[in-house]
Amino acid sequence: GVGGGIVVDGKVLDGRQGIAGEWGHNFLDASGGPCYCGREGCVETVLSGPALERYYASLAGERLPLKEVVARHKAGTDPHATATMDRLVKQFGRAIAYVINILDPDAIVLGGGVSNIDLLYEDGVAEAEQYVFNTHMETVFLRPTLGDSAGVFGAALL
Repeated sequence: GVGGGIVVDGKVLDGRQGIAGEWGHNFLDASGGPCYCGREGCVETVLSGPALERYYASLAGERLPLKEVVARHKAGTDPHATATMDRLVKQFGRAIAYVINILDPDAIVLGGGVSNIDLLYEDGVAEAEQYVFNTHMETVFLRPTLGDSAGVFGAALL
C-alpha cells in the first residue's frame, strides 16, 4: 500500500482524526480504479506495487512481479514495462508534489518495495518539481535505512 507519517521536531504528528500523513487515500487518477477504502482512484490504486503490476498486466496481457517489470524496463526489452515505469514517474511526481505543497517538508523518506525503484529518486523528483508551487524545490528525498521494513517499523512506533 501507500501510507505515510509526519514527524515534526522529532515527534510523530497524529492529527485530530489520527490520520495525519495518510496520503494513500487521496484522489490521484480515476484510472486507478476502485480502492479497498470504498473510493476510486486513490494514490494507492495507482502507485502501490500491486497497482503497478495490474497496470502492466492490463498492457501486456500477463502479470509479472514488479521486480521483473523494473528489470525489463532497465533492459529496454519491453515497451509495456517502460510504459508502466513512465506512469509511475508521472503519477508519483504529481502525488508527492501535493504533499510538498501542503507540508513543505525538509525531507521525505520513501519506504516499501516501490521505494527501491531508482527512477523515483531521479525522474520522479524531477517530475514533482513541475508541480511544486515554487520556482525551485529544496525538499530532500531519502532512501530508507531500514529497507523494505521501514513501514513496519514506522507503524510500530505509532
